[in-house]
Amino acid sequence: MLRLIKAELYVLFKTRTFKVLCAIALFLAIGVLGLTKLMSSEEFIKSSLKGMSPEQQEQFMDTLQSAGSGENDSVIIPGSGLGFHIQANDIFKPTAKETYHAAFGSGIIEMIMAVLIGAMVAKEYSTGTIKNILAYGKRREYYYVSKLIACAIGLAAVLGIILVVATIGGITLFGWGEAFSPSQALGMLMNFLGAMAVGMGIISVLMLIATLVKSSGATIGIGIVTMAVLPMVISFLYGKFDWFDKMYQYSLSYNWALATSIKSTNGDILKAIIVGLLTLLIATGAGIGLFRKQDIK
Repeated sequence: MLRLIKAELYVLFKTRTFKVLCAIALFLAIGVLGLTKLMSSEEFIKSSLKGMSPEQQEQFMDTLQSAGSGENDSVIIPGSGLGFHIQANDIFKPTAKETYHAAFGSGIIEMIMAVLIGAMVAKEYSTGTIKNILAYGKRREYYYVSKLIACAIGLAAVLGIILVVATIGGITLFGWGEAFSPSQALGMLMNFLGAMAVGMGIISVLMLIATLVKSSGATIGIGIVTMAVLPMVISFLYGKFDWFDKMYQYSLSYNWALATSIKSTNGDILKAIIVGLLTLLIATGAGIGLFRKQDIK
């Protein structure tokens, strides 16, 4: 088992797709900083309001500033769409702490992981790699779990790049915003662990999809639609139907937002971790069961 894990980690770090995804993660982190800096510039926003009178411009700026003044105490804001969304108390004075939470994104990691699973798992069906490894007498469940562990480490690496670059850049550009304390560091660690738990749930579902379709392209396409696009579309129904709200709160996309929100409590993060780990166990069990019965050619 340990040798399989080491082998899969070697494959992960040598895979061109993983290197490209790490580069994309770096680009995304820089993009988060750039957009936050741009949108926090009063001069930039006023330059786009040239058609308004000075009074209208000031009224618009006041409205924009009050919109993020902390009056909305919602832990998450469903329906905010794909991408990176900062929950700032003052949109013109963002902080590194707010940038850190914004860097987790919405639907971004799901798309990145769909691409990684397509390259690490589904592609090996067409290349014959799986058949060759199993020919050495390796147990199928060990092979499956080693893939899962390698992909989880890949997730941690990609997410780590985005968070570290965005946070360090945020400190440089905006400052932390308040006196830093060990409790804040612990809270940030809890957010990361919550995201990893939900992320592993996402990986397990994507691996199940890859095991079903045995195609890299299909895995990426289905994964992006089911893990990123569909949750974004149906999230607009949140708050409109009680029965939908109860179901949606168990979705991975909702719990990703719950675990990474700047306003989440330890209870929120714990709930997200439980949902992520339960999904991991169920999807991994189903995936292993399916994989053991497959005729690998």
